Parts: sequence; C-alpha cells; structure tokens
Amino acid sequence: MMGYGMQRSDLARGAEIEALNTGDIAVQDDHGFFRIVGRRSRFAKIAGLRIGFDIMEQALLREGISAAVIGDDAGLQAYVISADSVKRAQRILAQASHLPANLISATARDSFPRLASGKIDYACLQEETRKRRTEPRAVSGNVLDAYARVFYPLAVSRKDSFVSLGGDSLRFLQLVMELEQLGVDIPDGWERMTIAELGTHHPAVLSSKRHGARGLPTDLVLRAIAILLVVIQHEMLWPVPGGSGVMMLLVGFSLARFQSTHLLAGRLSLALRPAINVLIPYFLIVAAYAVIWQTIPWASVTLTGNFGYAEPERHEMIPYLYWFIEAYVQALFAFALLFAIPAARRFAQTQPFTFSLGLLGFAIVARFSLPLVIEIGGCQIFALYWVFHLCVFGWCAGFADSPAKRLVLIALAALVLSYLAFWETVWIGTTIKYLTIFAALLALVYMPRIRLPADTGRLVTLIATSAFPIYLLHRYVPELLMLPAAGILHVAAFHLMAIAGGVVAGIAANYAMAGVRNLLTRYSIERQTELRSA
Repeated sequence: MMGYGMQRSDLARGAEIEALNTGDIAVQDDHGFFRIVGRRSRFAKIAGLRIGFDIMEQALLREGISAAVIGDDAGLQAYVISADSVKRAQRILAQASHLPANLISATARDSFPRLASGKIDYACLQEETRKRRTEPRAVSGNVLDAYARVFYPLAVSRKDSFVSLGGDSLRFLQLVMELEQLGVDIPDGWERMTIAELGTHHPAVLSSKRHGARGLPTDLVLRAIAILLVVIQHEMLWPVPGGSGVMMLLVGFSLARFQSTHLLAGRLSLALRPAINVLIPYFLIVAAYAVIWQTIPWASVTLTGNFGYAEPERHEMIPYLYWFIEAYVQALFAFALLFAIPAARRFAQTQPFTFSLGLLGFAIVARFSLPLVIEIGGCQIFALYWVFHLCVFGWCAGFADSPAKRLVLIALAALVLSYLAFWETVWIGTTIKYLTIFAALLALVYMPRIRLPADTGRLVTLIATSAFPIYLLHRYVPELLMLPAAGILHVAAFHLMAIAGGVVAGIAANYAMAGVRNLLTRYSIERQTELRSA
C-alpha cells in the first residue's frame, strides 16, 4: 500500500510505512477477511440517513445496472449508461436507501468521465450535477414538491397542472406562496401549464426581482385588500365597507379561472371539491360553538343561516360574520346544478361569454325581484340572491377575453352598480361599497397584474394567502384574547391592536396548517417508499 510501482525495482522495496490513511471503509466478515465497501468521502447524510454511494452502486450492479452514484444534502444522484435503466435505477435506489422518491434522481449519459488512472471522475460528475441544478429544469423537482404539499393527499405527477388537479382559489394562493419562496417566475396562464413546463421554461429569478418591483396577479392583490377591509369594518364599522362584496366577486372569478373546465365538462365532483377545504374548518368552528352552547346551531349546520330565519342570540346559528361561507357554498352548488343540465353545458361550451351574460341577467333580475317576494328584513343582505350577481360579475370577468367583451361587461357593471350605489342606497357606506366593487371589477378586467415593490409584494402575498384563516379567526382577538384590555387601552389603540392581531392570528394559523401539510406529505412519501420496498 505504498502507492503505484513505476518500475520493476519498486516491487522489490520493503515496507516503508506502517499505516496509510486511504479513506477506504471496510467490513470484516465471519472468516476474518476484510472487504472494502466504500470511501469515507463517498457518504452523505440525506434526510437524516447516512447513505454510502459505493453501496448504492453495488445495489444497482447486482441488478445489472452499471452506475456512478453521488449525492449531498439535497439528495441522491445516479448516472447510468442506458436511458432504459433510469426509472429502474430510481426504484432500486429508493428501496436500497429508504429515501423518499423525490430525493432520488437518475440521469442517462453516454459514458462516465475517467481519471488518468481509469477510475470514475466523481468530482467531474459532482460539478456537472451542480450546474444542472442551476439550470431551469432543476426547478421542476422543487415545483413538483410544492404541488405535492399543497394538494396533499392527492397524487401529483409532472404531467399534472393546477387546473387538472382541481385547484381552487385557496390552493392557488398557497401555491403562489410556495412558488414565490422557490423564486419561480410565475407567468400568466401558469395554472394551465403542466408542472414539467412550469419548472422547465420559467426558472428561478432570485436576484433583480427579489429587490425590485414585482408584478402580482390582480386577484391576489384584491384578495389581500378585501380581507383587510373586512377586518377593519368588523372592528370599526366605518368607513370601509365593500370587502365582502369584493370577495364574492373573486369567488366568481376563481370559479371561471379554475373550475370552469370541470363545470363545462360535467365533472361536478371536481368542481365541488374546493368546498371541502372551506367546510372542514367552518364545521370545526360550528362544533366548538355547539359544545360551548350545549346545543346544535342547526341553521349553521345546514348552511342556511344567511337566510334570516335564525339568530345567534338564540343559539340557532353561529355569529352573522360567517354568512360569507354559507353564501360561497350556496353559489358553488348553484353553478353545479346549472351545469348538471347538458343543454346548459353545450351552450356554455360554444358561447361561454354569451352564456355568462345570460346568467348575469338572471342574477340581476333575482337581486331586484326576490327581495320583494322574500322579505326577511335587514338580514337579507346576507342571502345568496342579494350577492349572487356579484359572483356572476366575477365569473364574466374570467371570460371577457377581448376588448369588446370587456367593454360590454364594464358597461353593464356601471349600470347596475351605479344604480345600487346612488339610487338604491340608504347611506354613504352603501355608495362606498358598490364603488369599491366596481373598481375591483375594473382592475380584474383591465389589469392582469399589479406592480408592487418587492417587500410590499411579499407582504401582500402573505396576507392574501392567509385570507381565509384571517376571516375565520380575526374576531376572536378583540372578543376573547383582548377582552381584559378593553377598559384599559385607549379606543384607537384597542382598534389598531385588534386589527393587527386578527391579521397576525390568521397568518400564524396559515403557517401552522402549511406545516401540518408538509409533515403529512413527507410521511406519505416515506410510507410509499416503504411499501414499494416491502
């Protein structure tokens, strides 16, 4: 072990060293023989497991695959000669290493780089891997992981898109946050691109855009503004109504953007799936009230409390502020019932905008006529027929894809919303409300993106992503957590702390839910790997 013999006389030399630190790792068998199994430099700790690359190569060789395996904290990378062996190599490595499949990659190449001694040049392969990770296609794996976390427990592949997976507005916001954290440049129409296309053609951009202005989707910015308006109005009652109306507008826009493909194809179960993400936390809140009140608020259980026949004071329904969830689910079911009719689907497929205008006309007629027939007092402002036309305005905005269509839609909106703002109004708050909704519709139709400074954009994205948890939890801050301070703090200070606390509570809840999703996704991947190994 003194090195390489360069001439015959070198072979006659005696031992010159007692030990040589080669970095080789060996095991001793039952007969006392030592077998070299790898080198100390050919190990890495991946996902908490110590993985020997030479051992992985031997596992592949036993299956007839000649490979060069390298890796680091980011995962295991195998290079094989035959392209036909790539998928089989990934499967074998997953079984041998017990690593999640998303941490294992295999790539085919014509030959292995060699050193002068004839050994594989692993340093060259390591450098090649590093360069590949900086190329656009390296983002695809990260994008796939992001999709897997957001859509857990659904199985996700690179051929899927946000729309094909049945994505909704909540998952849209969660995924935008994930992609922003990855630094992925999100193009217009990305929700219909496959994961592979999104990862390949739109690489990470972490330098200039991280510090300069960023173009955020308009509906994302409007969602952040709307939830802030809701929180402020619930705390101060003045002077910013209109948040819930903008949110209803965004419900229709999101249906057109994400669910219209399923609705037009008659895949109603996929179109209704988004309701699950809303109803689970909602019914948890209903259950909490039922336990505290020692009675079941049936109006809230049946999602009909917004029709004014029940009162929270009699414990028949939970507080009125949750009317929006009931109206959202009712609107979703109304669209599902409409598209369950084959003739309606055929008309909508051939003339989507004309169909949408017809639906808008029906919703406007309902808004003006039904209150005359079904008089339920002041509570009727929470009923579906009172806000459904706003939802359909948003739906129409999703199909207004030409200047003429946009002009028609805005003209109708100006007519209807101006009437509601200036002629039907009973106080200035109503005027502000409908003017705010009209401004939001204008932005949706004519401004696909809104440019904001990078820091502001990240804050807006954070608030928009957390909009639903903020909506659910914001009133518990002043009504429960801050109750002891009600008589101590100045009124203005109390309001400011209540508003900020409600937003922070929702953001914290959103982070907690994201953490749970990540843990469940990681467990699912590990479980699938174990099952494949078994």
